[in-house]
Amino acid sequence: MRRAPAWMAVLGVLFAWLGTPASAHAAGVWVTLAAGLPGVDTPTSSSEFFFDNPHAPFIAVNQLTGGVSAEAATGGGSSFFGGAGTPVLLNLADGSSYIANGAASPAARTSGAGGGTAASAAPVAGGDVPSNAALLGISVAEPKNDGSRTLIAGITAANGNPLGSGLIEIPDGGWWVIGLGPNAVTPPPPIDPPPPVDPIPDPPVANPPPPPPPSPGTGGVAAPEPGTFAIAAIGASVLHAWRRGRLKPAV
Repeated sequence: MRRAPAWMAVLGVLFAWLGTPASAHAAGVWVTLAAGLPGVDTPTSSSEFFFDNPHAPFIAVNQLTGGVSAEAATGGGSSFFGGAGTPVLLNLADGSSYIANGAASPAARTSGAGGGTAASAAPVAGGDVPSNAALLGISVAEPKNDGSRTLIAGITAANGNPLGSGLIEIPDGGWWVIGLGPNAVTPPPPIDPPPPVDPIPDPPVANPPPPPPPSPGTGGVAAPEPGTFAIAAIGASVLHAWRRGRLKPAV
């Protein structure tokens, strides 16, 4: 049996990649942070950031400090945990999730998670974290003079490289919510190549002018005319006869 050409194998891999579900290529996640007063759904402090997570839909809460507890929730269930209950693994392959403290109302939780479809996989607490999962650390500072507290959320890659972070101010006794919503990264439109530039034609080559005639006294030695030889011979004979006549001894 003949082997398929290499280019056919390459096309097969490409078509298989293009045919996979869009969620498999979701490379980005929006992280929204919100905090508000007790019993009030409208946040008093909010922020958001986006990070690229192309290798896996997993995010693991690996740190929760400040003596607080939280609930991680998806469409498949929820998990309550404190600082000692980490890591908590979230699977955002098909939807969003949120992490909130107990004082947040249902409306605040939904709003903080950014809406959209909730992920179907339930959070997993205390399990193994995939090697390519992004890591979420949550830190709540000590209360200030007015009772407010600063919450900082930071995402890092599995190797520790920072991917993004944000902070909010929690009012005294208030609630906080961190929403995690996957979002496919839209590649920028291709840049049209510049129009081709016609090459500059070479200038026409002119026929070289004929060389000028040699000037008198310059250039090569011209061949003497035949008459010149005759005149020279006669002159030489006369000069010879004249010299013999002068040198003849007197009688």
